[in-house]
This record gives sequence, structure tokens and C-alpha cells, in this order.
Amino acid sequence: MSTERGRPALALLLSTVLLPLALLALGLWQAPRAVDDLAEAENREARMGKAVSLMEARIAPGGTPDMRMQYRRNGRLYAGPLALAEAREDLEDAQRAITVSRIRGWLPPVVAGSGALVAALSALALLGAVALGRAGRLSRDALLRGFSVVRHLLPPLLGAQVLLLAVGIVAAVSFESLAIVEVGDFSSGGIKLLMIAAVVAVFSLVTAGKALLQLRRAMGLFAPDPLEVQGRAVTPAEAPGLWRMIDDLATRLGALKPDQVVVGLTGGFHVSSGAKLLQPGNIETSARMLYLPLPYLPLLRQDEVAAIIGHELAHFSGGDTEYSLRFVPIYAGVGRSLEAVALAGIGQAGGPSLLIRPALQLGVFVLDQFHHAVRHWSRLREFAADAAGAGVTSTEAASRALLRTTAAHRGIEAVLEAAYGTPASAPPDLVAAVLEHAAEQGLADPAPHLEEEVPHPTDTHPPTRQRIAALGSDLPTLLAGAALPPEPDAAARLAGYFADPAGLCRRATEDFMELAQAQARDTHAAVQAAAEGVAAGPLPLQANHRPLAIALVVIGLVFGLCGVALVLLGFQGVEPGFARAMGAVCLLGGAATGAAGLWRLWRRQEPFLVLRPEDVQVTGLEQPIRWDDVADLDVSLQRGAVVMRMLLVAGTAAPVRKGKARNVVLDARRRIVTVTANLPRGMKAQDFADLIGRYRAAAAARRWLAEQTAA
Repeated sequence: MSTERGRPALALLLSTVLLPLALLALGLWQAPRAVDDLAEAENREARMGKAVSLMEARIAPGGTPDMRMQYRRNGRLYAGPLALAEAREDLEDAQRAITVSRIRGWLPPVVAGSGALVAALSALALLGAVALGRAGRLSRDALLRGFSVVRHLLPPLLGAQVLLLAVGIVAAVSFESLAIVEVGDFSSGGIKLLMIAAVVAVFSLVTAGKALLQLRRAMGLFAPDPLEVQGRAVTPAEAPGLWRMIDDLATRLGALKPDQVVVGLTGGFHVSSGAKLLQPGNIETSARMLYLPLPYLPLLRQDEVAAIIGHELAHFSGGDTEYSLRFVPIYAGVGRSLEAVALAGIGQAGGPSLLIRPALQLGVFVLDQFHHAVRHWSRLREFAADAAGAGVTSTEAASRALLRTTAAHRGIEAVLEAAYGTPASAPPDLVAAVLEHAAEQGLADPAPHLEEEVPHPTDTHPPTRQRIAALGSDLPTLLAGAALPPEPDAAARLAGYFADPAGLCRRATEDFMELAQAQARDTHAAVQAAAEGVAAGPLPLQANHRPLAIALVVIGLVFGLCGVALVLLGFQGVEPGFARAMGAVCLLGGAATGAAGLWRLWRRQEPFLVLRPEDVQVTGLEQPIRWDDVADLDVSLQRGAVVMRMLLVAGTAAPVRKGKARNVVLDARRRIVTVTANLPRGMKAQDFADLIGRYRAAAAARRWLAEQTAA
């Protein structure tokens, strides 16, 4: 266990502290190199200056140089005026090297300073988060103040980390790149290294810029979205018994009464003081709200319902909803700051880059510290609310309510999900359907679910077993009757709460089904669009060989021109006969290469894939592969060619190769078909992947539509 706990901590320290310290060490290693390189360049400039001065002194008064002067450069020996000219070029190179060395000397402090600042910021953030998190466990006010500070400091801290790391990486890469410029190594290898360095520098700066821009946008987005509630408010005239119970419980608890009571079919019991949006109808409200799910009410006894409502009202008396109202915007702001940093790394293979990962992991750690404190207080408040609910009823009633809601949850979800999936055949009263389902099949055994938490839209709950233990109830005794079917008078219980329970349940069902039907229409339209999103006829895809063909033609022309020049003009220092022979070889090679390129340009190419709505024909296979037989598919780009791998469904007949299909690889044991080809003309790898994805999605959409029609 200690090893498992230590690994995340080690990974966090490695990413947030040790990685920046490695950048610091790199800067400290580069600093003496810069000093040594500058000293070497200055010594070289002094030697070159002395050599040039000596040569210039040997020039005659009339400007005629001493032909006996000699100078060796790049392995060649120069004499007379050429010796002086080469020496002067070496002197200019030495002077340029001094300038470059001085510029390089400024970079190691930037590298080391960036690494040191990032490591220091990370260490301060880690220690500060731990300290504030511990303080938050001692006081909710301290938690709120600490998190408010973090909300304002975390975005600039994350931005500074990304920016400093980018600056440090760019400075380190520039230091090494300028070494190539300093020595004048402009060979093919040197040019490649310079290009790689330029790509790394640009990538680092662009990523840092994206992160800063995303953070700037996230800074103003601390307001959370309204809580969406599916239900309708009931007045005291519509629910006289329910409001009398609420008034009595609020008086006995000394708690604030809700401004409105909302009932619906989905979700669990909860209270809220923040902005809400009642559906259907998009009714905006910010009143103190008590939400009651109708399907639970007939399945619970009156004292169990009273215990639950007492629990929820206790959140009003404890200021829990107001606390959440102040805390949620801060939580949202910090979460959006982390999202902004993560978005800056989107599109990078293998997850966040080294540039983004330290800031992201640091932000996640800070958020986790406060999350643990939030859970700590949430659990304490839930235990206190349970005790309050038990105080106005009984410990047994509060414990039974926890077990009965757990036992009823799965049956209610089953009935609602069935109606949601097939709105046309849903019953007119889903509350009655839930009660009928419970009477026929009983309630689920809550014992396997005692470690689960009761779902809640904004807060967290301790596991049910811990809540019952905190109440001091005998769990085995309670479990014996927790899954019993509802009593015969269960349906009549709703009449004790509502003036017209049957009408209310029907209206709630209509609201639920209206949303379900709207979702079904949207789903059907989206699936229909996907099914029609591909061409009805075959779509051949031909590999684009034009770049290679044009390159062959150009190479052939170059060789041909060289051959003509050798045949007609010869080559200095080479015997005419040998030059003509070389020219003939060049002409023949150029003609063959150019002809190969022209043949590739003019020949009719066979498509490597033919896409059809129902299947894909792969060139080199006897039979097409049905889209329905493809269990999984991925597309990648390797060495400029697109590679498509298809995993076939178990039991599918293995494809049969036709002829010499070099672009197709079959793995019959693992049921994998791999197709490799150049991308079609004008198409990028992502375009190709999207096209293949549309055909596969269209086949799945047609299959789903057919199943819906049959059903």
C-alpha cells in the first residue's frame, strides 16, 4: 500500500519540481561552456588578427602581395593573394563567432533562472496547498477563504509555469543551436539540427501562448451554470399535506422553510439555494428549493419521508446551501483554469507535453487538497443532517429511509429508463408503473450497495453503511425488512401529501415523456443524418503517386542535362572519352528515371480502397469487408503513408488474399487487416480518418434505424 501511495507523490514531485530542477542543472552546465567558447573564440580572433597583420605587412608598396605567402584552411593550402583572402575570411569568421558566443553567454542564466523559478513556484504551491487544505479541514470559513485565494492565484501561477518553462526550453535549444552557427557547421546534419531546434522553439512558444490565452478567457468564467431540475413546483393548495409536514418539521428544527417545493420523477431528494432552471419550460428561479422525487414517496412510510425532509431542511439551518452557493463558483473557476491548461495541450500525441504536464499536475494536486477538505465537511454535515432528521422522527425511521431509498433506486431507474427508451409505449402514469413494478418484483436487496453513496446534484455523501453506523442503528435487523414489497395502502399515501395525486403524477409523466420524446427526436434526426452522410454509390480512393512521379521526372531531367553537358562540353580535368561515357550513362539513367515518372503520371491507377455504404473493398482481397463485421478501426500516418487497421468481429470469415497484394497484411489469428497506401490526392490523414469514420458510423446508424423500425 505504501508503494502504491508513493508512486503518485513521486510522479508529482518528478514533474513539478525535479523536471524544473533538471532545467536549472542544464543552465548551470551550459554557463561554463559559454565562457570557454567565448574565450576560445577570442583566442582564435587574436591568432587570426595576428596572421592577417603579418600577411598584410608583406604586401609590397605598390600593392603586390608576396607570392611566397601560404595559408592552410579547411584542409587546403592557399598561396599569394588567395592566402591573404582566406586568412581575412577566417578572421571574419572568428569575429562572428565572438558575437555569437556573447549572445550565447546570455542564455544559460535564462535557462537556469527559468528552471529555478518554476521549481520554487511549484514547491510554494505544493506546500501552500497542503497548508490551506489542512486549515480548511479545521474550519469551513478557512476553507472558503483559502480556496478564494487559490482561485485568484492559481491561474497566473499556472500561466507563469508554462511560460517560464517555454522560455527556458527555447533558451536551452537556442544555446545549442547557436553553437552550430558559431562553428559555421552548415552541412546537411547541421541544417537538420537547426530545423529541429526551430520546431521545438516554435512549438514551445505556441503552446505557452495557447495556455495563456485559454487562462485569460477562463479568468472571467467563475459563475457556474444553473442547476437544471426536471420537475414542477407545487403550491400549498396543490400539496396541503406535504406543506403541513414541511412547516411542522421546519418549526421543530428551527430551520428555514423552502420558498418552493418541486416534485419530479428523476433524481434524489435535495435542497438548493442557487440559480436553477426548471424543465420543461426553462423556468429560471433562485429561490430556496426542496426537491422531492415522486416515485419514492409511495414506497416510503410517512416517518421515513419525514426523516428525509428533516435531513434536507437541516441543510438550510446549517447554512449548507448558502455555503455551497459561495463555494461552487470558486470550484468552477479553478476547474476551468485546469481545463484551460489542458486545452493548450490538445492534439499532442501521448497526452500533455512536458511543457504542459507540470502545470496541469500541480493544478490537479491543489484542487485535490481542497476537494478532500470539501468532502470532509460534506461528510460531517451529512452526518449532522442525518441526526437532525432522526431527531424529529426516530433513529429507526432515518435508518430505514436510507435503506429503503437504496432498495427502491434500481427498480425506479429500470422503469424510467424503459419509458425513456421507448416513449411511444410508455404508461400514462410512471409513478403507478413504479409501484406496480415494486409490488410484482419487490425491491432490490440494499446489502450489496451499502458502500455506495446516495446520488446528489451538488454535494457528496458518505456511504450508506457509515451513515447508519453513525446513527447507531442495528444494521442486520434493518436489512431484514428493507427489501420488502410496498404495503397494500402504498398508493393511498400520495393522497396524504397532494390534493390530486393522480393528476400530478400524470402531469409529471407528461413532462418526463416530453423531454424523452424531444431527446428521441433529436437522436433519430442525428442518426438519420449519419446514415445519409455518405455517398450512395461506390467511392474509389486512389493513392497519390504524383509527388514521387514528378520527383522522378525532375531527377531524370537533371541527369539528362548533366549527360548532355558531359557529352558536348566534357569536364575539366577528365579525359574526353571518359567524360562522354559518363554523359551517356547519365543520359540513359535520366531517360529511364524520367520515363518511370511519366509512366506513373499517365498510367491508370487502381484504387486501393472502394468505399460503399454497406462495405469496403480492399484491393488485394477477394471479398469486400462489411462494415458490420468491423469491431474496431484505427488510422495512423507512418512515414508519409496512411495505415488503416481493421479488427474483425469474432467468428467473421478470414479475408482471402488475391494476387500479390503488397499493401495488405492479414493477421488471421488476431483477425486484423492492415492496409498501407499513400494518401489520396488533396487529402490529409485526418480527412481520410474522418471519411472512414463517416462510412462506419453510417452503417451503424442504418443498423440502429432498422432495429428501431423492427421494434
